[in-house]
Parts: sequence; structure tokens; C-alpha cells
Amino acid sequence: MFDLQQRINAYRKNLTPAQLGLADYLISNLEAMSQLTIAEIADAAGVSSATITRFCETLGYAGFSQLKSAMVIALEQKRKDREQFAIADGDITEEDNADETLVKISFQEAEAISATARNIDRKQLDAAVQAILGCRRLDIYGLGSSYLAALDLQQKLHRIGLTAYCWNDNHLALTSAAVLTKDDVAIAFSHSGVTTEVFQMVETAKRSGAKVIGVTNHPASPIGRASDILLTTSAKESRFRSGAMSSRIVQLAVVDFMFVRIMQRLYKSASASLERTYDAVKDNRLSYNQKNGKKS
Repeated sequence: MFDLQQRINAYRKNLTPAQLGLADYLISNLEAMSQLTIAEIADAAGVSSATITRFCETLGYAGFSQLKSAMVIALEQKRKDREQFAIADGDITEEDNADETLVKISFQEAEAISATARNIDRKQLDAAVQAILGCRRLDIYGLGSSYLAALDLQQKLHRIGLTAYCWNDNHLALTSAAVLTKDDVAIAFSHSGVTTEVFQMVETAKRSGAKVIGVTNHPASPIGRASDILLTTSAKESRFRSGAMSSRIVQLAVVDFMFVRIMQRLYKSASASLERTYDAVKDNRLSYNQKNGKKS
């Protein structure tokens, strides 16, 4: 289950202008709005009751009562977060000093990972793991900052003996997707879910019969809708933290979620592979006490 803020973030691109205004008003006035009726909220936010009803439907709530419950839960979560981190979760400003900036960034990144862990669908996560373990061939797609997450997953899988292909060239990715089969899996990383090139890779892989795992912040996006298995991140952009920054940390968290679940299934063989790969490079490590090119 998404919490209210993450649900709004995930479905923001599906909201009408009136619903967007309502969403921002609710988040900015959670405590007051959680005490009001639908008619009172409509009057305060300057929208109709019908807009609120459609807003609930777009976010996947059964009705206004579920929205009210989500608002109460969001308030409680904010209270817990503030107690835990002992800071306000306000945006970074140009007036913040170094200490304030670092505290806010660390809070926001920790919250993004925590929100992703809270909201990610456990059944979909394990379905993704099962698909990876059962496939003949695995392709991994991602561009820009999403490529970092894609490459990280490939490297982790290779260390435990699971061969995967991560392409940094669009043409190579498309030609690889074209020769996948129903026994294969493709994983697509895209924060926005609307990256044209990644969507083309997904479409090509699906035409080839492969199962597609999507990792995106926007489940209703084209890539989200095209995915057979969907893992939704919960990153929030801010003034000084673009989508490329906020998406990277949560995508890497999802990589770790999948990898650890895979390790749990393959514990004995995977542990042996990790040990062998460590042994293969250990002679390339310097001694901590090494001086002047000589080991001490």
C-alpha cells in the first residue's frame, strides 16, 4: 500500500489540474483537512465534491473515507519521522548552511528508501525474483541515472553466477530484446516511466515473448502499464534534488531488495560464488600498512 504522499507522487501525471491543486492543498494542510467533511474540504480547497470523489478514484481509494484514513496515517507517519530524525522535513534552501543541508539530504534519502520499502508490493518483488531465477536469459535496460542501477544489478548477479546483459547502447539493447524468447526476462529501469528509448526496448522484448519487470516511480506510466511485474519506487523531487538524484537512491535500494531475496534462495551456491570472486581479486588489494610500493 502506498501512503498518501507517495500515492500522489506515483499518480501525479494522471491527475487533472483541479485534482493537482487539491492534492497540494491536502498535503500542505493535512492536520486541518483530516478533521473536515468532504463538503468542507471542497469549500476550503476551492473544488467541487465531485472532484474529490474522482480524486479518490484516480488514486485507487474506494471512497472518501479511505482518503480520510490515509490522511490520518500520513499525519502519524510525519510525526514519527520528525521524532526519529529530530528535524523538519522541509526542502533545502539556498540559505541553508552545510550542516543543515547534509541533515536534510540524509533525512530525505533515508525517507525515500523507507517509503519505497514500505510501499513496494511484496508479491511483485518475489515474483520478480522468481522470474530472474527461472529465466534462460536476462536483459537489463536503463538510461541516464537509471543505467547506474541497471549496471549495479548486472554486476551483483554476475558475482553469484547469474549471467545478465546490461546495454549502454540503444541499438544493442534493441537488437538484444529482439532475440529474446518466452523463456527470457527483461528488466527496465525508468524513474519517469516515459523514457522513449527504454519503452521501445520494453515493447521489443514483449513482442519477442519475454516477461518484463518494470522499476519506476510512476506505475500508471507507459512503461509501468507495459510491465508484467511492477516494482514501484517512492522518490520525491525537491528544489535542489532533481529526479535523477532522487531516483538513483531508491532504484539502487530496489536492486538490493531483489539481490538479497535472490541470495536467500541461492544461499549456498551464491555464497560460494561470492567467495570465489573475492578470491579472484584479493591479490590486487594493497596492504593498509603498505609504504613506498612495498608490503609491510
